[in-house]
Amino acid sequence: MIHTPGESATDWRRITYLALMILLVLRVLLLAVSPLNLYADEAQYWRWGETLDWGYYSKPPMIAWVIHAVTSVLGNSEWAVRLPAPFLHTAGAIFLFHLGRAMYDGRTGMLAALGYALMPAVILSSAVISTDGVLMPFWCAALFCFWRLRAGQGGWASAAGLGLAIGAGLLSKYAMIYFLIGIALTLLIDRDSRRALVSRHGLAAFALAALVFAPHIAWNAAHGFETVSHTVDNANLGGDLINPENALTFLVDQLGVFGPISFLALVFGLFVIRSQDEGLMGRDRWLLCFILPVLAIILGQAVLSRANANWAATAYPAASVLVAGWLVRARANRALWFIVAGLTFVVLQFVPDLSVWVRLGLGLLVGCGLLLLATLVKYRPSGLLWFSIGLHGILALSFAVISMLPLQSSTALGLDNALKRTRGWDQAAKDVFAIAQSVGATAVLVDEREVWHGLDYYGRDRTVPLLSWRRYGVPKSFSEAQPLAAPLDQRVLVVSIHPGMRPMLRSEFRTFERTGEISVPLGKRSNGCPLARTFVLYLASGFEPQAHDAAWENAFKGQTEFPPAPCPAKSETPDP
Repeated sequence: MIHTPGESATDWRRITYLALMILLVLRVLLLAVSPLNLYADEAQYWRWGETLDWGYYSKPPMIAWVIHAVTSVLGNSEWAVRLPAPFLHTAGAIFLFHLGRAMYDGRTGMLAALGYALMPAVILSSAVISTDGVLMPFWCAALFCFWRLRAGQGGWASAAGLGLAIGAGLLSKYAMIYFLIGIALTLLIDRDSRRALVSRHGLAAFALAALVFAPHIAWNAAHGFETVSHTVDNANLGGDLINPENALTFLVDQLGVFGPISFLALVFGLFVIRSQDEGLMGRDRWLLCFILPVLAIILGQAVLSRANANWAATAYPAASVLVAGWLVRARANRALWFIVAGLTFVVLQFVPDLSVWVRLGLGLLVGCGLLLLATLVKYRPSGLLWFSIGLHGILALSFAVISMLPLQSSTALGLDNALKRTRGWDQAAKDVFAIAQSVGATAVLVDEREVWHGLDYYGRDRTVPLLSWRRYGVPKSFSEAQPLAAPLDQRVLVVSIHPGMRPMLRSEFRTFERTGEISVPLGKRSNGCPLARTFVLYLASGFEPQAHDAAWENAFKGQTEFPPAPCPAKSETPDP
């Protein structure tokens, strides 16, 4: 372990733990008072947690188990469903502190932990329950245990920790496979890693990981490998391949995931920052084994098809430690500050849902702030870490304020579109099931996965069955698991959100009569158009499913029923 003169590792630990605990308390309080509804994926995970199993339709089981553990004690309210998230990320940050301290020093560990805990993606992920949030603490624990095993510390305890963390990570999200790729790379380039893993301790770790993960494999085999097949489908490699324009989009997205200053420092460090200490460089390369493969694989996926911004999230625990290690050790560098300030200004011009003038003002404020701090810290790169942490702290505070805004205030700021997925589901469920009850419906049928999950959670006390129409004739999501069949098809309340699917739905019922609509206001778009979740209601009976083949698809091509009226703000805009 490396310490700077006069450093007290215990003091860094106390400071880190205190900061993380304060942050945890604030995040829990935010969950307790947040008015935001669960969005569709969160509601889906909650539903899975109602029935414990070794696997589910599209994900491994850990997230359902975690939610079940909390809601079985605290109830099914939104804050209880989301409560594990801030605790899990705090655990991840603690592991990164100990990893940074073991690899470099206590100061680096503190900056790595705070950098991770205030990373933009973690700020968001601490306020929702997601598979990334469940995976991250196991990934961080695996990094720490592997490093201890490599360093010859902990023996069987480190081996057991590594095996359990890998196994639990695989039960959280298949992205844990990237960790195994990182291990393979360390075996190729790092003698100490080979010595640690090609041993009885290493073999025990792999055996324990396989043992933990084996029941999920058995479950998948018994269910036609549906979780694996969904993951393959999600890669979307069956469409047009090679989309180079997606590479730039992916890289810009990563600036928002890791933070602009942190990501630019990572890129800059790959080409500029070097150390004369080969021992330290060996540690840097070890961390890069858990960063570069993830970024390269997801970048390749983006070019081949598409990639969500969060798919590369597992690169950033190790990157938090590496960037902290680099910038703490690096010598004063005037060019680095000016490059980061300039690029940060450019990056902030891509922030969505903000006007051009707000983006320009924000870019100038941050850029000038960076240069002012640069003079105060005499261009020492470690100042970039403090600025980044402070900037992300302001972002976290802004996110908390935005999530609490009433509809009128978020409308004035142009944020309604960004918040729409977490609004209005409680009112929609209340209205839908009240109508279903009043008309004596035998079932409620929806034509959208997100609608099913929103109505499922907020209508969890319903007495009427809720089903999702199989758009492709066979189940394509968890919401479509239960088929519509007699006697549920005697008097079906169809709740449709897609105008283009209504003619198709009509073709599969003997009777299909419109009975009205439900519209839940969600605010306004930035162009002034009203934003609402509108359902057209039908009463239908006699479900007669058709063959959903190409001829059937073509018969309805271009057809719609009761499409929404065009927005006045758009219709009054002259054509270019």
